[in-house]
Amino acid sequence: MNGSKVYSTEIYNIVKSGRLGMTRRLFFGLVLWMGMLILAPHISWAQSSASGGPAGTQEKLDGLAIMKKSRELYLSKDQISTVTLQLIDKDGSERKIVTRRLWKNYAGQDGLDSKTLFWTEFPPDNKGTGFLIWDYATDGKSDDLWLYLPSLRQSRRMTTRDQDDAFMGSDLTFADMGQRRLDEDVHTLKGEGKFNNVPCHVVQSVPKEKNSIYSKKESCISKDWLTLGINYYDRKGDLLKTQTIEWLEKNGIHIYKQMVVKNIQTGHSTIFTISDLKLDDGLRDDELTERALKTGLRR
Repeated sequence: MNGSKVYSTEIYNIVKSGRLGMTRRLFFGLVLWMGMLILAPHISWAQSSASGGPAGTQEKLDGLAIMKKSRELYLSKDQISTVTLQLIDKDGSERKIVTRRLWKNYAGQDGLDSKTLFWTEFPPDNKGTGFLIWDYATDGKSDDLWLYLPSLRQSRRMTTRDQDDAFMGSDLTFADMGQRRLDEDVHTLKGEGKFNNVPCHVVQSVPKEKNSIYSKKESCISKDWLTLGINYYDRKGDLLKTQTIEWLEKNGIHIYKQMVVKNIQTGHSTIFTISDLKLDDGLRDDELTERALKTGLRR
């Protein structure tokens, strides 16, 4: 993928130079039911206006609205897949980790947004290491995360501080592997940018909690609501890492195909590749519990 350099330099320079919001007039059209959007006549520094649909009702297109639309692409009931991590050091040396991933969409049921379970299959000395995330839909409720280490034959609930550690030595943290609720950040539409010459909205997300390891994130979201890239900034406000995302469409549903995350400050990078994907396979609740983390996958 060559999007990392394009996104990190293009969006970073746009934000830094203050060129955002220079485009003032764009003609509008209808919002299609799959989320395809043509921009409305006016765009300002922090917000845009857009047609709300065939009836012509007006919908305010601001940072939060754009982030909500990007989340609406996750329409499947559940997913089963293989996630392969390629960890690449600055000197080019590599190592590989292969995991199985189970994910189920709860859509607010029982106060849950989703549940995700990772179970390591390779390398052999890490086989059986597992990681479970319960993402909550309830405002103000922190996610629950558990880590299982087969050498100790026990799982433990991860503290908030633990969640800032690197996920399996990758360039994403354990917390990054979950999905933050939209209310946990302040989202601002900063203007327009490009990702590999694809026009996109640039949305800045600033965490509300004071102890976050990130001062902000900048997301490049296409006009059909796909998140193409994310820039992460450290507590000092310096660019820390870039994330680029390649998508695939299956049965009308958009799913990550590959993610490339590069730490700008260390030179380390991680490639996440999704394969063996199954959608709506009928995952049961008891397959996404702490007990299941210990007993291993039965699929």
